[in-house]
Amino acid sequence: MIAVTRLSLLFLLCLLSAAGQAQSANDLPELGDPTVAVMSPDQEHRLGRAWLRQLRGQTPIMDDALVQEYVESLVYRLASYSDLNEPDLAIVVINSSAINAFAVPGGVIGLNAGLFLNAESEDEVAGVVAHEIAHVSQRHFARRYLDSKRRGPAVLAAMLASIALAVAGAADAGMAGMAATQAASIQSQLAYSRQNEYEADRVGMQTLANAGMDPSAMPRFFERMLEQQRYAGDPPEFLLTHPLTEERVADSRARARNLPHPETAPSLPFELVRARVQARYFETPERARQYFQERLKKVSGLEAQAARYGLALTELRADRYDAARKAFNDLIADEDGFQPWYQLGLMEVDLDQGRYPAVIERGRRLLDVNPRDYATSLVMARAYLLSKQPEQALPLLEPLVLSRPGDPGVWSMAADAWGNTGDQARAHRARAEVLFLRGRDDQALRQMEFALKEAGDQFSLRSKLTARGDEMERLSTEEF
Repeated sequence: MIAVTRLSLLFLLCLLSAAGQAQSANDLPELGDPTVAVMSPDQEHRLGRAWLRQLRGQTPIMDDALVQEYVESLVYRLASYSDLNEPDLAIVVINSSAINAFAVPGGVIGLNAGLFLNAESEDEVAGVVAHEIAHVSQRHFARRYLDSKRRGPAVLAAMLASIALAVAGAADAGMAGMAATQAASIQSQLAYSRQNEYEADRVGMQTLANAGMDPSAMPRFFERMLEQQRYAGDPPEFLLTHPLTEERVADSRARARNLPHPETAPSLPFELVRARVQARYFETPERARQYFQERLKKVSGLEAQAARYGLALTELRADRYDAARKAFNDLIADEDGFQPWYQLGLMEVDLDQGRYPAVIERGRRLLDVNPRDYATSLVMARAYLLSKQPEQALPLLEPLVLSRPGDPGVWSMAADAWGNTGDQARAHRARAEVLFLRGRDDQALRQMEFALKEAGDQFSLRSKLTARGDEMERLSTEEF
C-alpha cells in the first residue's frame, strides 16, 4: 500500500505543481468566475481523466455491464436536472463493498458497489449521486485549488491522492496521506471542504427535487451512516472523504423539509441491481440463498421479483444450471411480458454452460428489440469469441468501441476479436487502449508502435494510428 501512496502522490504533485506554470500562458479568465484564471474547465477535464487512468490501474473496477448501464442511466438522469451544462461525465463503479462515492475534476464520478448493499431505496443512492454531481457543477476542486494557491499545490495533491486510497478501501493509508502535509494547512483545507459539503448537500437536494425524487433521502442515508459509525466504531470510507456531523445532517434535514416530497414507489431496475450486487458479495451461495429466501417471506411486488432474481443468480453462481434456468423462466412467465434482464440471465446461464448457439439466438432476439444494447452485445460477443467466430463478434464490438471509447472491457474484447481474425494492427491498438485506460502509459505506447508496424502500407489506418499515438503521448506527458 505504501507503493500506491507514493505513486498517487507523485503523480498528482506533478500534475498540480505544473498547473500554476501553465496558467500564465493559457485561457483568459471569464468575468465573474475567478477559478477559471487558475484552472480552466478543459484543464479540469484532462486532469480528471488522467487521475481516472491511475485509479483504474490501482483499484478493482466492477466488470458488470448491467450494473454499469444502470449507474450511467441514473447519473445522467440526475445530471440533466442539475446545474451542469452539456455534461461530459466519466462514470465508474468500484468493486468494493465499502460505502463510498467520489467526484473529481472534470466530471469523473464514481460509486462503490457497497452503496447498493446499504441503501434502502433508489432515492438514497440518487441522493449520493446528486451530491457528487453538485461537487462537479459547483467546481469545488477548482475553488479548493484557488484557495490553496497561497499554500502551494501539495495540499490538494495529498487530498486527491487520499481520495484514491479511500476509494480502494485503504482508509488508514488515505488519512496518513492527508497527515503528510502541515497540520495548519490540513485544518484550513478541511474547513473549506466542509463548506463544499454543505453546498453540495443543498444543490444536490434541489437536483433530487427537480428530478421528481425524494430530497429527504439524502439526510436519511447520511443519518444511517452516522449511526453505523456510532455502533461499529470505524467510520465508513465515505465519511473520511465527506466530513459528516450531526449538525450537517440536521441542516440537510431542515432543507429537505422545504422542498417537494413526491410519493415514491420501489424502482424495479434499482431492486434488480441491488439483488445483482448482493448476490456477488455473499461469501457462499448457501448464505446468499438463505438471505433471498428469507427476504421473499417479508416482501412482495417488485421487491419479491428482485429477491427471486437474486435467487436465480445465486443458483447460476453455484453452477446449478437447471435451477437457475427454471428460476429465470419462471420470472419471465410470471411477468407476462418482455423483461430483458431475465432474458439476459438465461444468456448468462447458457454462456456458463458453453451453449453458445443458444446465447447467440436469444441475443439476436433481444437486439431486434433494443439494437446495440451494451450488455446484450457483450454477452453475445463473448459467445462468438468462445465458439471461435471472432468475425461475428466484431459487428457487435466495433459500434461499442466508438460509443464507449473509455471502456477498457470493450477494448479488451475487441482486441481478442481483431487478433483472432488476423487484424494485428487493430488488435495492438486495442491492447494499447486497454493499457492506457489503466494508467500503463509506457506499455500502451509500445503497443501503438507494434500497431504501426503491422499496419504496413495501409495509409488511412497508419494515419489514424499515428494521430492516436501522438495524442496518447501528449496526454501522458502534458503539464497542466
